[in-house]
Amino acid sequence: MSDIKLPWDDDSEAIKYVYVNPRKKFSEKYAYVITSILIILGITTRYKLTLILALLLLLSLLSKKYVAVSAKGLEMYSDMKITHTYNVWNWSDIEAITYEKKAEEPKLTLLYFTKGDVTKRFFFDEKDKERVFDLAHKHNKKIKIYDAWEYKQDLKRFKKEMKNMNKKNRKK
Repeated sequence: MSDIKLPWDDDSEAIKYVYVNPRKKFSEKYAYVITSILIILGITTRYKLTLILALLLLLSLLSKKYVAVSAKGLEMYSDMKITHTYNVWNWSDIEAITYEKKAEEPKLTLLYFTKGDVTKRFFFDEKDKERVFDLAHKHNKKIKIYDAWEYKQDLKRFKKEMKNMNKKNRKK
């Protein structure tokens, strides 16, 4: 997947996420054109802020994110060409994992990892979903597993009940 050495490459338990590019090819090419225009404007005009914006846009276009679930927890590595970051959410810090099927990605499962108020979401192969859950429970028995579809159904039911309650209160 990558030509760089990732921290979990030697871990046999590591389950790598599947990269799903949310950008269309056209929009990525368009972003490079905008970056070029901003660089030219930054050089030729007195508005140097456009040069900074161009560099930030270029950095976001060139950066790559790699994620894996391993014995350590959720490992995230970002390669931004000029620097890199490596972040680990230990299993003891992760409170819940929520899974969801997306119609646009039928062979993948979207997993949401929740740590406190922060949630990160990544796509994994459908066959790796249970392996992730097993690994999570192996290292932290308190992690809760949720189905996003059930949650959405409960939320719809709750909203419907609240709407009906509001209608009854208005009639009084």
